[in-house]
Amino acid sequence: MRANAEATFDITKSIFAVLEYKRPEISFCGVHVLFLTENFYERLPFGVRLRIDYDQLRYGALLHDIGKIALPEEILNKAGKLEPEEMEIMRSHTDISARMLAVIPGLEPVSKWIQYHHERMDGKGYYKLKGNEIPLEARLIAITDAYSSIVMPSAFKPSRTHEDAISVLRMGAGEQFDPELVELFCQLPSRNLNEATERAMNMMKTTKKCFPREEW
Repeated sequence: MRANAEATFDITKSIFAVLEYKRPEISFCGVHVLFLTENFYERLPFGVRLRIDYDQLRYGALLHDIGKIALPEEILNKAGKLEPEEMEIMRSHTDISARMLAVIPGLEPVSKWIQYHHERMDGKGYYKLKGNEIPLEARLIAITDAYSSIVMPSAFKPSRTHEDAISVLRMGAGEQFDPELVELFCQLPSRNLNEATERAMNMMKTTKKCFPREEW
């Protein structure tokens, strides 16, 4: 069992190393979502945590956008609204991610969480799953990914505040996000979330290598 876990870890490192090299901005997003998800997991009720494989959840957070490595840069970094055909290409990253990870021993469950992390509670997401049809882990990552996309800067938008992100999550509770999970996430100390963001930002500023090796 330990050998299998170590093999999965080594494969994850190799995949992430490619992402760091090809799309560093996506790798930094993955690390930020990882840090946020670790904080979120600690806030979950004990019974919920028992249902989750913590290591696999971390892999899912880290690799949630791995499929974007195959998308054209002009679509990923487009400042304006995407055209319908461009949106279809953007949405394909979840399928690409799932196909990449489904063939890797130990990451099969993770592939489904990543595939469905853009689903909505009201059934209006990419695959039209709704409510509890969406895997719990995908619902968790959906929240941390959304928070990250708001507070982290990108090539076409400035960063926004923690308070802005919390407001957006609360407005989306019930329709876009799991309302119970949103409430739990919003109870996290702002200090913890700001520290997670600061750690990710420091990595962006100081290094192109961001796999948090010392912490795994």
